[in-house]
Amino acid sequence: MSGGVSGSTASLASEPVSLRVQSAVYGIGLFTTSIFHIGSIIIPLYVYTMNPSPLLFGLVFSAAHVLPLLFSIHAGALMDRLGARRVMFVCTVISGILPLLYPMATWIWALIVLQMFLGLVESMGWIGAQTMIGQYMHGKTLYAGRLSFVIRLGQLVGPPLAGLTWDLLGPWGAFTLMGLWAGGGFFCALLLPPLAADSRTPGASNAHLRGAKWRALMPKWSDYLTAFGLLATPSVALIVILGAMMHLGNAVQSSFYVAWLKDMGIAGTAIGLLSPAGAIGAAVFSLMTAPLTRYVSGFWVTLLALWAGILFVCITPLLGTYLALQIAMFMRSGMNGLAQPLVITLVLRGAGRSNQGKAIGLRGTANRMASIIAPLAMGAIAEVVGLENSFYVVGAIVSAAMTAIAFYLWRHPHVARSGED
Repeated sequence: MSGGVSGSTASLASEPVSLRVQSAVYGIGLFTTSIFHIGSIIIPLYVYTMNPSPLLFGLVFSAAHVLPLLFSIHAGALMDRLGARRVMFVCTVISGILPLLYPMATWIWALIVLQMFLGLVESMGWIGAQTMIGQYMHGKTLYAGRLSFVIRLGQLVGPPLAGLTWDLLGPWGAFTLMGLWAGGGFFCALLLPPLAADSRTPGASNAHLRGAKWRALMPKWSDYLTAFGLLATPSVALIVILGAMMHLGNAVQSSFYVAWLKDMGIAGTAIGLLSPAGAIGAAVFSLMTAPLTRYVSGFWVTLLALWAGILFVCITPLLGTYLALQIAMFMRSGMNGLAQPLVITLVLRGAGRSNQGKAIGLRGTANRMASIIAPLAMGAIAEVVGLENSFYVVGAIVSAAMTAIAFYLWRHPHVARSGED
C-alpha cells in the first residue's frame, strides 16, 4: 500500500469505523461475490444446453480463472497504489455489462472468452472488498467476519432468484438479472470516502498526472517479486495454500456439482434453492469466528473448517434426497463461513500494511490456480472413472494434502500461534 494510504489507515485506527464505510465495504463484497454465486447456477445451466464433453465442460469454468491467475497480484498492487475505491468504480461497471453478452455466445469458445473477462472483474471486486478490510478497517477479524456474514445475503437471495428467472424467462432474463445485480457494487463504492491514494498530487501538472496514472496502471515485475517474496513468511504461505483449498471446493461446487444435480432430474429453481441453506450456514458460522479464535489458533480453525467443507461437497453422490443435499450445503458453506474471515485477516496480518493489496492478490493467484486445475482435473478424472467416482477421488486428494498441513502445524507450533488474536 502506498505511504498515503498507510498514513490514512493509521489515522483512522484510533477511531471506530463509521457505519457508512462499513455498509459500503460490505455492499461491495456482497454484490461482487454474488456474481460468482448467481453465475454458479445459470452458467452451468447455459453450458449444459450445448451438450459439451465433460472435459470441455470443465474448460469453460477453468477459463474464468485464467486472467485472475495472471493479474490478481497486479490488481492488488493497483489497490495499494491507487486505493481500492478507485479500482472498484471501473471493475463494477464492467461486471454489470459482461453478463448481457452471454446469451449471444452460442459458440462455446466465445463463451470461454467471456468467462475469462468476467472472471477477472469478479475477482478484482472481491480482492477490493478484502483489501478494504485493511485500508479502511485496520485488518480486524471482527470486520472480516461481518463482511463474510453480509456477503451471504447475496448468496441467500441471488441464486434462487436466478434459478427462478431461468425457468421463467430463460437465458436472457437470467443473465440480465446477473448484470443488474453485479452493477450494484458501483453505487456502494460511491459511499466510500477517498483515501490519500485517491487524491491528486498538489502542484502536479495535468500532463504529469496523466503520465503518472498511466504508468501506475501498468503491471510491474517488482510488484510480482514483492508479492511472491511474501511466501517466505511461513504464516503467509500456509494461509495462501489453505485459501486455495477453499476455492478448490468452490470450483467443484460451481461446475460438476450442478451437472450432477441436473442429471438427478433437479430443476433450475430447485438447484437455486439449495443456496439459501448454504448462505444461512455461512452467515451463522462466520459470526462465530472472532469469538472462537480467543481459544483456538486461527490456523487450526481454518484448516479443520476447510477440510470439513470440502468433504461435504465430495460426498454429494451419496446424498440421495433433496433434504440431505440441503443439510450438506448448510454445513459445507458454514465451514467456509467459519474459515473465510481468518483467511482474509491472517494474510493481511502477515503481509504488513504496505503490501496488503499484493498479499490479497497473491492469495487470489493461488485461488485461481486451484480453480483452473480443479474443473479440468475433475473432468479428466470423470472421463476415466465416471462423474460419481470423481467426487470421491477429489476428496481423497484433499484429505492427503490437509493431513500434511496438519502435520506441519503440529511440528511448528509457533506458526500455529501466529494465528492467535
